[in-house]
Amino acid sequence: MRNSFLTPIPEIDKALDYLSISADALLNEDLVSASSFLRLADMSEIARFYKRIAGKTDLSIHRQSFQPKDKLPKELRVESRMPSKKIEEMVFKRDGWRCRFCDKRVISRMTRRIFINRFPTETHWVSAEYERHTSLHSQAASLDHILPHSRGGDNAKTNLVTACGPCQFGRNCWTLEEVEFNDPRERQPIVDAWDGLTRMHHTPTQTT
Repeated sequence: MRNSFLTPIPEIDKALDYLSISADALLNEDLVSASSFLRLADMSEIARFYKRIAGKTDLSIHRQSFQPKDKLPKELRVESRMPSKKIEEMVFKRDGWRCRFCDKRVISRMTRRIFINRFPTETHWVSAEYERHTSLHSQAASLDHILPHSRGGDNAKTNLVTACGPCQFGRNCWTLEEVEFNDPRERQPIVDAWDGLTRMHHTPTQTT
């Protein structure tokens, strides 16, 4: 058993440190520094890491060759696909704004939107997802259902954990058992000073 698909690469932490510096610079209206560190956080190694996990199914990574075929019919699934924003925020805070599988820090999606709006050139948020700003793409916080929604999972907080992009979309509709993951709920979350860059939520979103 394991906690995540692959050992996270060190570039992820470096990029998150750069994003944090960029966020503080933007809060101080130092747009030159904010732009510079945002560019530094855009590392090609992260895109390759993300695509390896969330891309084509690989038996050596996913422990499965095909997507599960026993998904519930839509009419038998929990009606609401996702919980309310209030519950989402509670889960992210409970989990310390860290992926509960690989333990890497994640950032608020609102913060990502602010970066994209203020720095469209630096973030190059295009339709081809693996050509987008790599750490903004990879490390945006998402909610993951421990028992996938398509397999009967509900939106109770006990069935929800915070996940980064690779862990969220790499697991897709597989259960923990199918990908041979330890249950992250059996480990205490890492809660420290990391705020998911939510301190940026009151930053003006006009473009540069």
